[in-house]
Amino acid sequence: MEGRFSREKNLPYGKIKKGDEIYLKESGGKILGKVNVDNVLFYDNLTAEIIGKLRKEYYRELCFRDEFWLKYGKSKYVSLIFLKNPQRFVSPIKYKKRDRRGWVIIDKK
Repeated sequence: MEGRFSREKNLPYGKIKKGDEIYLKESGGKILGKVNVDNVLFYDNLTAEIIGKLRKEYYRELCFRDEFWLKYGKSKYVSLIFLKNPQRFVSPIKYKKRDRRGWVIIDKK
């Protein structure tokens, strides 16, 4: 499971969907593999109470430390992404990305 908490509607909020492929890239490095999206839940207008419920329900799957919850406890948006079929590439792929965005949409068309 992947969880993205933010104060603004940043990617992948509202854009990722079931069936999408996510490529897994090291920060500043190569693409190491991919995984499929099994399901997605989006939440907005978060309150401390809702964040507490999400923490309790998905604590084990998200593997976030207490420091994370302190840092992102005032988030307004969250994308919870359920993953399946992880695949590690035999040979990592080079991908030139020179900005700081954590998520990029690659149109395969």
